Amino acid sequence: VDPAFAVTGIVAIAAFFGAGAIQSVSLPLERRTGTFNTLITAPLSLYMIMLGKAIAGFLFGIVLSSIYAAIMIPFSPLQNLPLFIIGIVISSFMFSAFGLLLSAPFKDIPQAMPPATVVRIAMVFLSGVFTPIALLPPALQTIAYAMPLTYSVGALRQAWSGSINLQSLFVDFSIQIVLAILFLVAATRILQRTIE
Repeated sequence: VDPAFAVTGIVAIAAFFGAGAIQSVSLPLERRTGTFNTLITAPLSLYMIMLGKAIAGFLFGIVLSSIYAAIMIPFSPLQNLPLFIIGIVISSFMFSAFGLLLSAPFKDIPQAMPPATVVRIAMVFLSGVFTPIALLPPALQTIAYAMPLTYSVGALRQAWSGSINLQSLFVDFSIQIVLAILFLVAATRILQRTIE
C-alpha cells in the first residue's frame, strides 16, 4: 500500500473519532445530569447551543488529527499543507455535527454509545480508508459514496499526495460542507423533539 494512502486513512479516522466521539459522551451526559436543561434557559436559540457543542468536537478533532498527521509525516511527506489544513477543518466540523446527530435522540451515555459505535465502525470499513473504493464490489461502492467519511478521506488523500484533481476536490469539500449543515440542523430538530 502506498504510504500516503495509509497515512491519510489514519488521519481521517483520527478526525472522525476525535470530533464525533466526544459528542456521544457530552450531550447524553449533560442531558442525564440535567445541566443541559440549565443551558437551554440561556437567551440563545437551540441552534446556537448546538453550534457551540459542535465547535467543541470540531476543535478536538483538529487537535487529534494534527497530532496523528505530525507523527505520520516521517513515513510519507505531506505535499500540500494549506489544502490539508482546509480538509482537516472541514472534515472535523462535519464529523462533529455527525456525532451530534447520532447522540441527539439519547438521554444517557449507555444508550448513545452502541449505535454510534456500530455506525462509525461500518463507515470506516466502507469509506475507502483501508481499501480503494474502486476495488469494492459495485453495491458497496454505492454505499461508500453515501458515507461522509468517504469525502473526507478523498480530500485529505489528494492534499497529502499532492496529486490534485480540482473537480474532485471541489466535490469532496462541497459535500462535506452541505452534510455538516444538514447534520447540525437535523440534530437540533431531533433534540428539540426529545427535550422534556
